Amino acid sequence: MSTTGRRRKSIATPKGWRQQPLSAIVPSSHIASNCCNQWIMMMIVAVTALVATYPVGSEANSLALIGENCIVTEPLYNITFNLTELDSELAHHVKSDINERFLFDVCDHLKNPCNGISGGAACLYRNNQTQVLLGMQSTLQLTDGRLHFNFTGGEPCRNGRNFSLDIILMCSYSTVQEPLSVIPYSADQCGYFMFWTTKLACAPLPDRVKTNECAVKDETGYTFNLLPLSHLRYHVPDRSGSHFFVTACKPIHYGHMTMCPPGSSVCFVNSTESDYRKRYHDYGQTDPNPTIENGKLVMNMNSSEGKCQNSKIIFECDPTAQEEAPEYVAKEGCVHLFEWRTPLACKEKKFCAVVDPSSGMMFNMSSLAGQSYTVKEANRSYEFGICKMDKSQCGEGSGACELTKDNSEVVGLGNLNDDLLYNITGAPYLLYKSGSICKQPDQRWSTKIEFICETDKGAKAEPKLVENNNCEVYIQMETELACTEPISCVATNLSNDQQIDLSPLISAEYNYEALVNETLAIAKDKKFFLNVCRPLLSIYGLGCPGGSAACMAVQSANDPTPKEELSMGYPDISLIIVRDRVQLKYLRGSDCPQDKDTKLSTEIEFYCQPKAGRGVPILQEVMHDCHYRFEWATNVMCPQYEGEFHAKTCSIVSNDTDVRVDLQKIFPNGELDVNQRKNSASQELRDGKVQLCTKNVTAVIDYRDRAVKMFFAVADASCEGTGGNINVNLKLECGNSSSFIINEQSPCHLILKQVSPQVCPLVGASGSEDHPTGTTTTIKPPGPTSIVTPTKSPITSTAIPTAATSSSTPASEKSDGDSKAPSDVHGNTDSGGGSVGIILAVLTLISLTGAGGFMLLRNPERRDQLRALFRRRNVLVQYSRVRTSNDEASLLMNPTATLSDSDDEMLI
Repeated sequence: MSTTGRRRKSIATPKGWRQQPLSAIVPSSHIASNCCNQWIMMMIVAVTALVATYPVGSEANSLALIGENCIVTEPLYNITFNLTELDSELAHHVKSDINERFLFDVCDHLKNPCNGISGGAACLYRNNQTQVLLGMQSTLQLTDGRLHFNFTGGEPCRNGRNFSLDIILMCSYSTVQEPLSVIPYSADQCGYFMFWTTKLACAPLPDRVKTNECAVKDETGYTFNLLPLSHLRYHVPDRSGSHFFVTACKPIHYGHMTMCPPGSSVCFVNSTESDYRKRYHDYGQTDPNPTIENGKLVMNMNSSEGKCQNSKIIFECDPTAQEEAPEYVAKEGCVHLFEWRTPLACKEKKFCAVVDPSSGMMFNMSSLAGQSYTVKEANRSYEFGICKMDKSQCGEGSGACELTKDNSEVVGLGNLNDDLLYNITGAPYLLYKSGSICKQPDQRWSTKIEFICETDKGAKAEPKLVENNNCEVYIQMETELACTEPISCVATNLSNDQQIDLSPLISAEYNYEALVNETLAIAKDKKFFLNVCRPLLSIYGLGCPGGSAACMAVQSANDPTPKEELSMGYPDISLIIVRDRVQLKYLRGSDCPQDKDTKLSTEIEFYCQPKAGRGVPILQEVMHDCHYRFEWATNVMCPQYEGEFHAKTCSIVSNDTDVRVDLQKIFPNGELDVNQRKNSASQELRDGKVQLCTKNVTAVIDYRDRAVKMFFAVADASCEGTGGNINVNLKLECGNSSSFIINEQSPCHLILKQVSPQVCPLVGASGSEDHPTGTTTTIKPPGPTSIVTPTKSPITSTAIPTAATSSSTPASEKSDGDSKAPSDVHGNTDSGGGSVGIILAVLTLISLTGAGGFMLLRNPERRDQLRALFRRRNVLVQYSRVRTSNDEASLLMNPTATLSDSDDEMLI
């Protein structure tokens, strides 16, 4: 299919964009140089205006404040951010990933000179013992919700620029201090960036959620704990061009482009509103604890604005979900309904174990169970157990107790249980409650046992009593069972602040085996194994160094067992975005065979290709014999896309994948079999047969989920709160076998799920693509602008069954009454004199533009300004998931004002 006729509708596209002439960006003195031909200049202005689009809301009406004395007050909610506590008498020291040292202070100046200059505020100590002054002073700034310290007045760098430093502040309510981090940078970089996570960058927490457990017990005594969800913040489209920010248990963090009302867990962002003061709305204050309604785990959140805009989240059990985003269902009366699939809503669990929902990692403390542990503090002695105690002086059923000196008296500090929980700080813990009476009859002792990663590997660390107040004993226990340092597999697109999530590519079943570009001089028996953001899996026969995320080995045709394994790097650095690609680096590998002073390393570049499915890595380049660069085409990072529903043929067409799916092949006669509702006003529901083909269907293609999400309504006069309709959410999911699931959320909302291999071609996947074959091959190198499409793949490409093949057809091979004219797609239009005139006009315009552009760009300063102008493009990459803990992936800084060509390549 020709791309010229495609009509692509991207989901949640920012609105309010307008064209802006060049004169509004480049001063007129730079445009008119002496006696330039005015007509030529007008043509340049017109052409430039076509590409220079600026968002009205974020540019014409943005929030930009400069603080005084490290204090700034934002005007929307009158929140004062006081950062004076960050001032340090000894200055702050931070090391980069290449071991260069940054020394800086905020709210003050350095005590020692930097490169012979006194009174500076930030200094860089190079590995070659030289020093670079990065700034003479720092200024606290608040820009569209982003708090940052801007260091200016550094030494001259190049191209008329000076060295600078920006420190972006992120909110974290955790009491655990996170270390500062430096964004990876290049040797010729002028601007440097750091992230600083601190509670001083947070809006005040409402009293009701300062110490909430965000847990509830069902009738059997099982405890559901949703607190781990509080560190996640999701961007959820409302299917009308705007979106919600949604979280649970804690409020949404105030931050860049998330200036939500304090205390809200559901925040509506009106994308059509250019005035930032009217853009953010509270659609639900944080519910401190979930409740159970009709067997469902739910949270009810009422808006503080009182405008019939409340919210309700229904949590569904999904053991396989990892950071699954909530889905917006519909509005019923005054309540917006959301569905959130998470393993935390599942009742099944292992003894003394818990799963981190953000990474899918299981923490299991069962090996510590059965024995008793003792902690002594001053003249007090405490005894406790982990999940169970076989012998104890605490008494039957007690999990912890305080003993007197002679053990004559025992104070119970909480009842024993094996419900290992997961904390917002990332630490698993046990909570023993209902101990002996404390200060008042209604207050009883409790004990919290938190497990943290051991700090000294191999050394036995004794449990420590951290606190003993407010009727709670707080114990920390170091153990290797709590160790995990997974890097984030999420990055943010700087141009639109939307996040890209590659976590679906994290493999927990097999290792990826890379293809090799045939132009490379690589031995046929050399193989390359990779995982994404995580270490390689331990597989029998593959002896790569433990913890490696990339590995090379020799594997001959006569002996399939890999040999001579070398690590090609470890997953230490999170994703970064380089223009419209996502980059992942693995460093610190084994010694490079060609250069013993250099370590092997890996760089993987991911890019969007809707037809690629999960995709496969391809080795494209080996630099300096030690650095291996792979490319990976995948549709996981492609944005959601609204397909075309054709009622006459009951089909969905995707111009992204050039595929048409006949829904009547999945649902015979276009009917959905649902539960009969004898009392319904709808004849379809009374019969239990919903006619899909006659509905007004919105079809959203989600490559990450390998699914098509369909939304439509069935008329039912009894549903007054939904405008006389039953809202239906139908999810068509790619899979090997077919299955149909009905989930009735309420009488006026119906959620359906159909798994079928016939959906797979539409989402650029095959039902069996998640199973590797272990085959390595070579491919031809791509051209300068082509997209790599491997002819073979280490991932099995099993043929789709005949039924699927007949229902999934290239879109260009079929047409119906709803389709556009063939000329729109194939370009078969009448080539009359009108086309010739258009071509001549275009050629004339190009010639004039080139002549005027040459005159305009002779001045280096004008070149820099126009280069900056064209950099402000909105790269076609966006996704709905946003992690609060990964706000560092989004830089608010104006890239055109502070970054060079090499600088912007290093930004996360």
